[in-house]
Amino acid sequence: MKNTILNILLVIPLFLGITACEKYELGNPPASTQADFTFTLSNNGNAPCEITVTNKSLNAKSYLWDFGNGITSTLENPVIQFETPGIYSVKLTCTPVNDVHYNTTVKTLAVNVKDPLAGQSQVLYFTSRSPSGGGAHFVVLNDEAPIVQDFEAVTFSRPYGIVADSASRKVFVSDYSLGVIYSFDADGKNPQKILDVTVPGQEIVDSPEALMVIGDKLYWGRPGGIYRCNLDGSNAEVFISTDGIRPEYPIDMQYDPVTQKIYLVNDKTDFTGGYWSVNLDGSGLTEHVVDIDGTALEINFETGKAYMAIYGSTPSPVEENGIYMCNLDGSGLSKIGDYGSKATWGLAIDQKRNKLFWGYKISNSAPDGKIIRSNLDGSNLEDWVTGVSPHAMQIVWIKL
Repeated sequence: MKNTILNILLVIPLFLGITACEKYELGNPPASTQADFTFTLSNNGNAPCEITVTNKSLNAKSYLWDFGNGITSTLENPVIQFETPGIYSVKLTCTPVNDVHYNTTVKTLAVNVKDPLAGQSQVLYFTSRSPSGGGAHFVVLNDEAPIVQDFEAVTFSRPYGIVADSASRKVFVSDYSLGVIYSFDADGKNPQKILDVTVPGQEIVDSPEALMVIGDKLYWGRPGGIYRCNLDGSNAEVFISTDGIRPEYPIDMQYDPVTQKIYLVNDKTDFTGGYWSVNLDGSGLTEHVVDIDGTALEINFETGKAYMAIYGSTPSPVEENGIYMCNLDGSGLSKIGDYGSKATWGLAIDQKRNKLFWGYKISNSAPDGKIIRSNLDGSNLEDWVTGVSPHAMQIVWIKL
């Protein structure tokens, strides 16, 4: 009997405890707010680029973004531009829906915006002629006096085309007279003849002048249109044929990657001349300035201006030799400089310092010429390099 009473007394508190827990059940806790996001960068993360955030936060009423570059936003998924390289601390702060202690309302991530010019130098490349042949040269652009450095010597006669490619760190030079295209390393060494008109199957490189690189292809102008090949010279082919139509001979070319347009000047010595543009797919062939005899072309896509070395001819909108500037559509054509008694084949723009360069020649091959530098409107002329016979030229950022 004593044991039975004792057992009953022990069970009663346990029963009362269970009843109490059921009576005071707390239920489901309130939802927490969790700040969270991921991001992607355009332009391979190189400045300038856009950051696109994907907001993955939970149970937030509003958002405040701080991108570490002076820009803030309250949008859920903003898209923001980073103009300069650097490591930016991007912070998202969420307003919670419930004021509970387990909210995590702030998340911060480091965003590395890379410098696309890291390790690169700004370089002016140019070709020249001499009584014994021709050569290629470069000058590293800085605020010091220019120092001309020579490429490794090869046989040139009339090297009227040059282009440098930052991605492959190669420089290509075309020789109009010999019908060859060479590639060099960025420092002018390791010359390789990648196309030669005398080699069976490479006749497509006859009389090359204008050169440009788009992606992994090298393009050149010659009678009959625009041609291209791989950067090692393989798979040479017709790209845009103008056989039997105008412009017959693209003598210098520039490419706009934004609009995917090629701008060119057409030879007038043996053909019909003109300043033209054409879409990269070959459509939209347009003559902007008729009958001019352009020998060099440089486009400033930032300002929408075209610069041309034009050999005066009659009849023509341009009867006086010189350096001319116009809008991309050919309007507003005006003379801003002289190029000497012989036509020049080179123009280049230093975007960093807002300077225009061109060749000035008295004779075709004697070292009695110079490279002139001016403001972009032709003012403030200076003899930048003297004692040379400059021809084609280009300025590029490249790793030497």
